[in-house]
Amino acid sequence: MIDSERRFFLKKTLLLCLVTMVLSLVLYGSVLKGYYLKAFPLQLAVVTLVTIISHLKLMNAVQQNARKFSTTFLSVMSIKLFIYLVFIIICLLMDRKNAINFVTTFLIFYLIFTIFEVIEISNFLKRNQNSSN
Repeated sequence: MIDSERRFFLKKTLLLCLVTMVLSLVLYGSVLKGYYLKAFPLQLAVVTLVTIISHLKLMNAVQQNARKFSTTFLSVMSIKLFIYLVFIIICLLMDRKNAINFVTTFLIFYLIFTIFEVIEISNFLKRNQNSSN
């Protein structure tokens, strides 16, 4: 069973994904008409899924053993970056002519979701620290 804090994070993440998709589609339909990539939905799905999994893993680490959080954080981020690297390499090998568009779109998604995740984990750590005091 998912507790209310995790459920709230999932809702916020899916809302961010939906808003990002709508804004991107509006931009691709108007200003960036010639730059739409078929891999766009896959990029957004991969970044969203990896963000959800990594954040839930970090939440579990804090609740199980807060002292090991740093180690868990570094290992989760390393695995996350490796997954992204493999995804980027595979996609670029399949479609080299759109490499700049692909990498630019991916980096924008990465920044959006990383900023979101940092804010969320910081807030979670503050709440968890306050509840333990």
